[in-house]
Amino acid sequence: MFTTRRGLLVGAAVLAAAGCTREKAQIITSDADLTAALRTARTLAKGAEALGYGDIAQDHLTHVETLERLLLPNVVSEEEAAAPADAAALAEAESTGSREAADSCLATESDYAVVLGEIAASRAAHAAVLA
Repeated sequence: MFTTRRGLLVGAAVLAAAGCTREKAQIITSDADLTAALRTARTLAKGAEALGYGDIAQDHLTHVETLERLLLPNVVSEEEAAAPADAAALAEAESTGSREAADSCLATESDYAVVLGEIAASRAAHAAVLA
């Protein structure tokens, strides 16, 4: 029982000390590359879902969740964009989205190049499957 109390007291002391830092919290400002990737992912998810490509839509929804989490506390509103009408249009949209994400990955000055690169690769794979 003594070790449990000691553990509790040590844990409480560590947690209390962890909150006492001189560094100020940094609010992440909205990143234009992440915002563009988020809007494209939402559009691609809607298009894939509407055309019956549930697995592809789920990939995009996963990207949406990740990008929204990275952009917090900023909230990016949804924009109305025309969903691709058929598989060929979806493949073209995937290819265009992949190029945009790849260009952002290479040009970004933020720490999110890896995320943008993974999104670009995923979109390129979707375009290849749909073609």
